[in-house]
Amino acid sequence: AFNTFGVMIASGVPALGFLPFGIAFLISGIPFLAYVGYGITAAMFLAILAGIIWGRWNWKTHVVELPFENLPEQADGMKIVQISDIHVGSFFNNYEKVEKAISQINRLEADFVFFTGDLVNNIAEEMLGWEPVFSRIQAKKGKYSILGNHDYGDYVPWEKEETKNANLSKLITIHREIGFTPLLNDAVELNPGFWLLGVENWGTAPFRQSGKLEETLEKVPAESFKLLLSHDPSHFDEQVATKTDIDLTLSGHTHGMQFGIERFGIKWSPVSLRYKKWAGLYHIGKQFLYVNRGFGYLGFPGRVGIYPEITLIKLSRKK
Repeated sequence: AFNTFGVMIASGVPALGFLPFGIAFLISGIPFLAYVGYGITAAMFLAILAGIIWGRWNWKTHVVELPFENLPEQADGMKIVQISDIHVGSFFNNYEKVEKAISQINRLEADFVFFTGDLVNNIAEEMLGWEPVFSRIQAKKGKYSILGNHDYGDYVPWEKEETKNANLSKLITIHREIGFTPLLNDAVELNPGFWLLGVENWGTAPFRQSGKLEETLEKVPAESFKLLLSHDPSHFDEQVATKTDIDLTLSGHTHGMQFGIERFGIKWSPVSLRYKKWAGLYHIGKQFLYVNRGFGYLGFPGRVGIYPEITLIKLSRKK
């Protein structure tokens, strides 16, 4: 199914690129227009082919330095690695390629590693055989995770609700087996005065809204520094920014649509039509959001222009 979809994209999208020039050629009879269309079609085909063969394995490390006035002294210089949207069911048996990305994570020598959801495409069994690989992710002080919209099994039919619930329970157990502590509408103090919050998936319709931010905040001292893990970046605008005193939110979900351009000062993807905050760093006042572009891929078995991401976040006290 993945290969078939890849062939459809590799053939269909370049054909659409030719369409306007082909129509213009038929109307005007100017050969140059047809040649332009052929050139664009060839370029798009090669770009998509490169995205399938190479782009989906081309992990990029994005380094983000964030100073905060209210960051506790013990957290000054903290190094956080964020990964998101692994979608392990899309990797099939490409263990060696993924192991290289794990080594890339470990070379960053993070204090903490945070995973912001979508470990699987649909079911927990996708992780079978992958536990030893992802157990190799290293962090000096701890690894924490949350769930994404795909982790709940909402997109496959289940004969019984009990089976669906058992699948979710198994997936949460797998988080623990690979060394991550799941935060399901919960919070934990990482350093004195530094709290990590993690909510279940909350996204604007049609995505599920299981996150209970208000209840989670009740567990956290008001004067503390707060870092939130929330899978869907729409949560930031809807419930976090200006409505809470959360300092930093880490999200994923969009994948940057796995297609776009981030070169020559241009940053664009079709997903920007759906999400205003779709990749990278954003802020409203003193509240920051970082949207990870995703570790894996879903649907289209490739990445064109928007590559898989490992984020290194360095926190410091603003002087």
